[in-house]
This record gives sequence, C-alpha cells and structure tokens, in this order.
Amino acid sequence: MSKDINRRDFIGLAGSSVGVGIFGNNPKSSKEADIGNIGSKGPVSEIQVLVEKTPFIDTHEHLPPESERVSNKDNRDFTPTPDIGLLFSHYANSDLQVAGLSSGDYNKLISWELSPKDKWNLISPYYEKCRNTGYLLCVRESLKALFGEEDLSEGNCEKISEMIREGIQPGFYRRILRDVANIEYVQINCLKSGVFRESEPASDLICFDISTVGIASSIRNLKSLNKFSGMEVTSLKEAHNAIEHIFEKFGPKAIAVKDQSAYGRKLLYERVKDEDVEPIFKKFVRKPSDLLPEELKLIQDNLFRKCIQCATEYKLPIKLHTGYFAGFNGMDLSRVRDNLCDLVPLIKDFPNTTFVLMHIAYPYQHELIALCKHYRNVYADMCWSWIIDPVSATLFLKEFLLTAPMHKIFTFGGDYTPVELVPGHARIARKGITLAITQLLSEGWITESEVPELLDRIIHRNASETFDLPRVLRAYGV
Repeated sequence: MSKDINRRDFIGLAGSSVGVGIFGNNPKSSKEADIGNIGSKGPVSEIQVLVEKTPFIDTHEHLPPESERVSNKDNRDFTPTPDIGLLFSHYANSDLQVAGLSSGDYNKLISWELSPKDKWNLISPYYEKCRNTGYLLCVRESLKALFGEEDLSEGNCEKISEMIREGIQPGFYRRILRDVANIEYVQINCLKSGVFRESEPASDLICFDISTVGIASSIRNLKSLNKFSGMEVTSLKEAHNAIEHIFEKFGPKAIAVKDQSAYGRKLLYERVKDEDVEPIFKKFVRKPSDLLPEELKLIQDNLFRKCIQCATEYKLPIKLHTGYFAGFNGMDLSRVRDNLCDLVPLIKDFPNTTFVLMHIAYPYQHELIALCKHYRNVYADMCWSWIIDPVSATLFLKEFLLTAPMHKIFTFGGDYTPVELVPGHARIARKGITLAITQLLSEGWITESEVPELLDRIIHRNASETFDLPRVLRAYGV
C-alpha cells in the first residue's frame, strides 16, 4: 500500500502503553474508550494515523462524467445547481423530506430559482430536526474536508456556494478523491449510461461496472438487448447471444457487474430451463405488457443467470444491492428481510462466482456475516452503510472481523452522485474503522502487532486483490 506504516513502525509509535493496556496504567472500559479518544495521544491516535494514511479503494460510486459537471455548471436547465443545494441533493434529501420538507420545496432547493440564503432559510427548520443523522453528518464532514467550515449557516451559505461553483474545474474529481479523500481509485455504477459507460475511458482514477438491470434482472422490454444484438431479438437464444456480445464487448473493460434489482423484485433467481422460457419469451417479443408478473420473472431469472455465467467467464465479481432502500416512503421491508435467504440458491449454483453483497444488507447485517463465514464465494461490502447508520456499521466491522475471514470485506464506497460528498463519507468511514479496531485492541481480541496488516487488508488490499484494475487498464491500452 502507498503511504503505509508497517508493523514495526506501528508498534514503535504505539510504544509501551499498549503493553500495559491501551489506556496506560489506569485503563478505562471499552465503552468509555469509544469516540472521545479519537485524536488523543497514544495508541488510539496511532491507529487513526494509520487509518488516515492508508488509501481507500472505493468500490461504489454513481459519479457522472466530470466533463458533464464542468460543462453544465452555468447551465440553468441542469440541476442540482452548483451551490449549497448540491450538498442536499443525494441521501440528505431523504432525511430532510422525512423530517417534513415538501417535495416542492426540495425541488426549489436544487433549482436555480432561489439564492443560497433563501435556500438555507427554506431548509433550516428541517435541517435542525435531522442534523443528527449520518446523511447530514456527511454534509458537515464534507464541509470540513473541502472548505474548512464546521457547519452550514445563513452567514456562510453564500461563501460555500461560491466555493462549490469555483471548484468545478477540469481535474476537480482527482483533487477531491485523491488529494482530499485519499482514495486510490473509484468504481462507478453509471445510473444514466445503460449497460456501460462508453463516453469516457477508464483510468487510474475511475473505472466502471456493467449494469445488468435493463438487459436481464429487471428487463421490461427488449430495447437494450436489441441495441447490442445488431438485430431485433426474437427468441431466447438470440437474447442469450446479445448478452454474450455485451460481455464480449465490455467484459474486458469492466471492473465488475452491478445489479440493483432488489429495489423492484425478490432476489430469488431460480433455475428455469430454456425450453420452458422460450414460449413465454415469444409472447414477450410480441407484447411485453401481456405477460403476467410470474411469467416476466421467469424471463428475468433465466437472463440474469445467463449474465452470471458470462460474468464468471470474464472473472467479474457480481455486486448485488441488498438491504436498505434509498429514498423515503417506499421500502418493502419484508422483501428486504428476505434478500439474503433468497440469494442462497444462486450462491450455491455458481460456486466459482464472486458475489459481493452490498450495504451490509442493513438492517439484516448478521445474516450477511453468516453467509460470508459459510460460503467461500460471498463477500461483504460496507459501501453506503457508514452514513445510513454509523454506529451499526462500526459494530458490524467488529463482529465481521471476529467471525469471517478478513479478506472478505471491503470497507468503503461513497455511493454518491455529487463528488463533493465523498470526502465526508470517507471521513466517517475512517472514524468508524478507527473506533472498531481500537475497541478490538483494547478489549484484547487482537494484538497491536496485527493492526497494520489488518488495516491494510480491509481498507486497501482486499479490494485490490478482488477487483482487477490492471486488467481493465490493459483493455484500454493504458
């Protein structure tokens, strides 16, 4: 890892205080040790130094092309506007609206209609109601990281808005991600690019997932498959051929496959024989709207399993959304509860496929630890979890590291559309990781000699070993 501290250096920094207990001759309980000691002298602060020096590999973002942000910063038809409204345009918007902000006022917040001061006055009553949440904490941590401001107020909202706008310049992704957040590179799931982002190449800073939602797991029509088949798809075999062509074209350039079909359906992708699906597929070709829900599920099941076969051939991990839903007033908790149980048949049927289950399956994270402990091909990704529930994420990391092999966890993905909010999320994640490892050390579950190797693994090396960025860059001739 770069900027690293090795085991000998760490023990030297921590000194003899670890040998007599992490808090010296008068050790406190682990509960007393928690958050107040971050930044203090001694082994706690040395763990923090090591955590901060180790670069994240960011396994999940939704960042649009930087060029799009730059070219549209003065475009009044493009939202969110480059002002304080941007800071509340992703995730924080959900908590604000749960706290009472109307949808109409939220639209004003991200529009060009109001001044920064008017926007602050609009949201401040709701901000005070939910400033305690991880989403809003991330806003404040981003303000600190980027602008040196502790909080947002009527007095600084105009200055911060101007700094946001001025910061949108060519190269600002690299500055924010590398220089501010200490992220080596990010993996991007393109929400507006369909199957794969073709508008820009991967680089040492960014790379892209293949999305299977529109071509398989949540397919509703043949538009995407037709685009890549070179002909109108009229049979299941032709649909399979189109999927093979997609992976032949994008597989070498992709870092992984990402699928978030859990928002719209159960994750029970059952084995369905081609011959049983073919007559239903013919009906699908004629008029998709004529299919019954159970018939459409059979097609989706069959096509998604075909995607998994292709992904396995190209050695691409399969990232699956599990757990909590983004947004508000729409989560079917009963379906969320069943996510991991529903996936077990798929995990068993594809033992050579790496399944990366995202967002710690919150709030059912214990089931995820159990799967990672039991199945060799299941990995846990903590992306997004640090701002959903920072305390639970910290506890999850502790529990995971005493239960499952340490190489099977990835500890950061910002999961943001605005790059300006990634640094705040990274700061929260580093704080949680520091707390988790400090507590494990103080409670006697790990020794100080284990800390550097453990941190290198969970922050950087696990993702480096599982996701093959050098292969991606070779495919682009880099």
